[in-house]
Amino acid sequence: MQEKELKLYDSSDMARIACDDCRGCSACCEGMGDTIILNPYDVRELCVHLKLDFQTLLTKYAELNVQEGMILPNLKMTGERQCCGFLNEEGRCKVHAFRPGLCRLFPLGRNYENGHFRYFVVEGGCPRAGKAKVKINKWLGIPELKRHEEFLTRWHYFTKRFQKFVQNALADGETPEQLQQLNMVMLQGLYFTEYDEKKDFYEQFEQRLHKLEQVLDTVEG
Repeated sequence: MQEKELKLYDSSDMARIACDDCRGCSACCEGMGDTIILNPYDVRELCVHLKLDFQTLLTKYAELNVQEGMILPNLKMTGERQCCGFLNEEGRCKVHAFRPGLCRLFPLGRNYENGHFRYFVVEGGCPRAGKAKVKINKWLGIPELKRHEEFLTRWHYFTKRFQKFVQNALADGETPEQLQQLNMVMLQGLYFTEYDEKKDFYEQFEQRLHKLEQVLDTVEG
């Protein structure tokens, strides 16, 4: 049986994903385990708007987990229903205006290829019926979307490089403790050290990422 070709979209395209602002539904906010990974932009937005530092965010709403050898933060699921800590009693998001990127994206995914990405609709991702078409850029609601997409691409390929290095290093006999030190350098540089909210986030991120890429250049030999 021939595999169905994945339909890809640009941010200016229309896709059938609008669901009346998720009214009466919080299916994608429950039972997600450690899959809602927070990138540096997500953490910066949450910390700025909630007036928290990253350590406090970890204490209340997030946690650190290993994702293919890379330690990354994700939203924490709590309670019997394993719900996101930002979900209120009415099943609505308390941080909707500055929610993480994966929450904004759903039920879309990103297909990375040749140094960039396009969007696709996750088949069976959202159970809500009767969806309407909406422009993807409107659905995402992210300021300076083009710059943000460039940031996401940089972040994606950096994480893949980092994860590949860790996996190869383990195969070559490096200990998890040694690689944890490298992870802590990454976490300190990109997460624990606060971003100046009065300065451009993307410029700050690029400067920090460049330093970490130099660290990887060194350890890779």
